[in-house]
Amino acid sequence: MTMKKVFLVLIICLPSLLSYSQTKEETIKELFHLMQQDSLVDKMFGSMIPTMMNQMKSQFPIKDSLATAHSNEMMKSTMQTVKEISKKMINEDMVALYDKYFSQNEINDFIAFYKSPSGQKFIKVTPDIQKEMMIIMMQKYMPEIHKTINAQTEEMKKTDKK
Repeated sequence: MTMKKVFLVLIICLPSLLSYSQTKEETIKELFHLMQQDSLVDKMFGSMIPTMMNQMKSQFPIKDSLATAHSNEMMKSTMQTVKEISKKMINEDMVALYDKYFSQNEINDFIAFYKSPSGQKFIKVTPDIQKEMMIIMMQKYMPEIHKTINAQTEEMKKTDKK
């Protein structure tokens, strides 16, 4: 092979080799778009905030309306920050992780699934499943967690008195 042919092959192949990761990154972002990751985060936090606020009110009742308003604002502000961080994580860190753990063919398979009727249903019902899981966790498991925390707190108080 002459030097001109080698150079020509390099010129033809090099751009496609260099753009592979960019193309894969774009494909991963397409997958996340199909998965409706941003709107899932919005829906998840939209359903979590009222549930968490109600749980907080029942666990720590505040009789002062000003303190209640401050508490509500603090919770909303905190959840907004968490929501923004979650979106950044999806658009940056998760893209890098998908790039690390999945091949281009696997990403393409995921895209095909999420374009299918089953994939679309999965996307549609995921927020409802997450909301129900949050309710189950708060109603069924949080009392047990609180009981454990209270027992440990009481045990620590006994130890401190000795």
